[in-house]
Amino acid sequence: MRGSGKTYVGRAAAAALSFTCVDADDYFEEKLNIGVREYVHENGWPAFRATETEILKELLKEKATNHVISLGGGIVETPEARDLLKEYATKFGPVVHLSRSLDEVVKYLLEETARPAYGETIEDVFRRREPWFAECSSHDFINHFGQGAFGKSKGTTEEIARFFKHITGQRPNLATNVAYGLRSYFLSLTYPDVTQAFSVIDEISEGADALELRVDLLRAAEGYNKPEVIPSKAFVADQVAALRRVSLLPIVFTVRSVSQGGSFPDKAPEAAFELLKLALRLGVEYVDVEVTLPEKYIRELVSRKGSSKIIASFHDWSGKLTWNGPIVKEQYELANRFGDIIKIIGKANTVQDNFQLYDFVTKVNSLPSSKPIIALNMGVEGQMSRILNSTFSPITHPLLPVKAAPGQLSFKQIQDALHLLGLLPARRFYLFGTPIAHSMSPTLHNTAFEVLGLPHKYELLETADVGEDIKAVITSPDFGGASVTIPHKLDVIPLLDELSPAAEAIGAVNTIIPKPASVGGNTWKLLGDNTDWLGIRDSINEHVTDIDTALVIGAGGTSRAAIYALHALNAKVIYLHNRTTDKARDLAAAFPNARIEVLAAIEQWPLGISPPSVIVSTVPATAQTPAA
Repeated sequence: MRGSGKTYVGRAAAAALSFTCVDADDYFEEKLNIGVREYVHENGWPAFRATETEILKELLKEKATNHVISLGGGIVETPEARDLLKEYATKFGPVVHLSRSLDEVVKYLLEETARPAYGETIEDVFRRREPWFAECSSHDFINHFGQGAFGKSKGTTEEIARFFKHITGQRPNLATNVAYGLRSYFLSLTYPDVTQAFSVIDEISEGADALELRVDLLRAAEGYNKPEVIPSKAFVADQVAALRRVSLLPIVFTVRSVSQGGSFPDKAPEAAFELLKLALRLGVEYVDVEVTLPEKYIRELVSRKGSSKIIASFHDWSGKLTWNGPIVKEQYELANRFGDIIKIIGKANTVQDNFQLYDFVTKVNSLPSSKPIIALNMGVEGQMSRILNSTFSPITHPLLPVKAAPGQLSFKQIQDALHLLGLLPARRFYLFGTPIAHSMSPTLHNTAFEVLGLPHKYELLETADVGEDIKAVITSPDFGGASVTIPHKLDVIPLLDELSPAAEAIGAVNTIIPKPASVGGNTWKLLGDNTDWLGIRDSINEHVTDIDTALVIGAGGTSRAAIYALHALNAKVIYLHNRTTDKARDLAAAFPNARIEVLAAIEQWPLGISPPSVIVSTVPATAQTPAA
C-alpha cells in the first residue's frame, strides 16, 4: 500500500545490501515521460495497470539481481502481475510485503496528492488487496518504526539492514558462537505481551546471544486469563516487530504445545504450523519445530527456511526418559533428519541422570558431521545439565515474571557455577598505553564482569614503550585480552600472530584477542583488531542511510578508521582534507578500492561538488587553531 514507507525502506535496504534501488513509479514516469497521476487521468486505470505490468516484466528481466525494486501496492491488482511476483519469489529471490498500521496509512494518504485517487475508500482497497499481498510475497516486513507505542528504538536502519541481509543470505543474523567449543545462551521471554519487557530489555538480556519469544505464552488483552489460547497471526507479527525495535539479537520463535510442556493446544497442529510459517516470513532467525508436528508440515517449513535455522525439539516431562535408552536414540535420529540444531529435554530424578545425559552428548558429538545439540534435564536435580550444556542454553533473569521451565538458571548463576567447576578459569585483561592513569576502562569492564558473574579482572598497564612488561603479559597463560591506546597502536603489531581485515586496512591495532590455534586445542594465537571504525560507522548509521558525499578532516590513524567505515557504508565519494596535503594523498593511496579525492582547502566548499552529507573530523581538540 502507498504510505507504508516503501521508498524509505527500499533505499535503506539497497544501501545495506550494496544494491541499487529502483522505484517502479519513477521508472514508469521516466520511461513514458509522463507522471502516474496524469497517465491515469488521460488513459484510465485499466490502461495504467496493463502498462504497469509490462514495466514489471522489464524490471524483473533487466534488474533481477543486485537491485531492490520498490513497487506500488496496486501491482497485485492484475492476475498476470501476481503470477510474475509469485514466480520470482519461487525461483529467484525474496518478495517482501511491507506493511504498516492501516490507521497510519490512511493518515498519510489523506494528506498525499501526488498519486491519483483510488475511487473507493482506502480501507476497502486494503481489504481487497490483503490476501493478494500474502499470496505474492515470500516475506513480511512490519514497519512500526516511527510509532511511539512500542518504546525506544535501536534504529530503523539497523533493523532494515538486519532483515534484508538475513533473508537474502548476504549476512544471516545468526549467533556466531553456536559452534563446537563455544558457549551460547538464549533468554526465554515469558511475558504475555513482550512490550512489558522493554523498560528492562537491555538488563535482562545481558549475556544472551538470542531472545526466545514464547508464542504459546502470548496473550492479547482479551485472552489474558485463558489457559490455552491461539494468538492471532496479526498479534504475533506485531510482537515480533515490536521486539525488533528494541533489540537486534536473533529471535528464537517457539510455539510449545501442552504435551511438550507449553501452553499451545495439542489439538491445533495446523494453527501452530501457520504461526511457524509466519516466523519464517518475518525473517525470524531460529524456529523451534517440535518433532511431533505432522511430517508434511515439517517438510514444508524446512523448504521455506532460507537463511533461518530449524531447532528440532522433543520434550519428555514424565521423568521416565533415560539417556541411554531407545526413545532418546529414536528422537535424536528424527530431529537430526530435518533440524539444524537438535534439542532434547528430559526430567532428572537424581543427579546421576545428568551424567547419563553428558555421556549421550559426548557420544553424539563424536559422530561425523554432528549438529549442535541442546540436551537438558528439567527440575532442580537437572540444574547440572544446564550448567554443562554448551549450545543455546535457555536462561532466565530475576526480573522476568516466571521461569520458562523448572530448574532454569540465570546467565550469572551459570557463569558462577562454571568457574567453581574449573570450566571458566579467571582471566586478566589490560589497557596498554600512556597516559592512562585516569582511564575509566577498569571501572566499566570490572563492573560488567561482576554483573555477569565472570571471574575476570581488567587492569591498567602503563608503559612508555612496548617492552618486556607487555611481552610477559600477552604470553601469560591467564591473559584474556587487551585494549591498546596511544602510543602503542602500531608498535604492538609485531608481537601479534595475525591481524583482522580492519586492522590491516587501518594499519593500527586497538584490541588484542587470544584465540585458540585449533578447534579444541590448548594453544593460542594473538589476533590484533581495530574497533575504532565500528564506533564511527554506528554513529553515522544512526542518522544517515545513503551517503553520496562524505568529508574526512585529518590524515592520522583515526582518519584511516573513518575512511574504512565510510567505505563499508558504501559512500560514493570520500573527500579528504589535511593541513599537509602530501600526507592526505599518501592516506588516499592506502585505500585504492575507495573513491577518495583530496581537497587542498575547505574554507569554502568547491563549486560544482555536492556538499557532504557526513563530515568526520579526526583532529584532536588540542591541535585545532583558534579563529583569528
